[in-house]
Amino acid sequence: MFKKIYRTKYPPKDNPLMAWDGNCGFCHYWVIKWKKMTGDRVNYQPYQQVYRDFPDIERKYFQQAIRFIDLDGRVYTGPAAVFQALHRYAGRWRWVMPLYRGLWPFRFLADHFYAFVSRHRVKIYEVTIRLFGRNPARPKYYWAYYLGAFLLLIAGLVTWGV
Repeated sequence: MFKKIYRTKYPPKDNPLMAWDGNCGFCHYWVIKWKKMTGDRVNYQPYQQVYRDFPDIERKYFQQAIRFIDLDGRVYTGPAAVFQALHRYAGRWRWVMPLYRGLWPFRFLADHFYAFVSRHRVKIYEVTIRLFGRNPARPKYYWAYYLGAFLLLIAGLVTWGV
């Protein structure tokens, strides 16, 4: 699992910061999607470039999980980082963070799912590419083709009495 950190004494000056692993293709893919949703209201930087700006947060914690550092110095970790950024800076997704804060089963599942994805991000990145294509700004919904082919196969098997 990842360690949650709640505050820094060194908040960003102009825009809140999402610090992510710049060596992770999966992370990069999703940062592009989130950036499209939040626009220039959030600064997305690899932690490798910004961790020194936060001397009260050890580098190992940036390596564990994505961190969203808001202008008031609050730090959100893992799924909370994504949910808070979308809640504050991408209007359509305002409902997710209250769900995360208010329902412990949702928070438990989100945190554990995040930890699972983090441990298997290379394979999950491959699955993401197969389901949505290589360009996160213009996703292709290949999963719908796979589902349609599967349903046609099932319908064919049922029709032929196999």
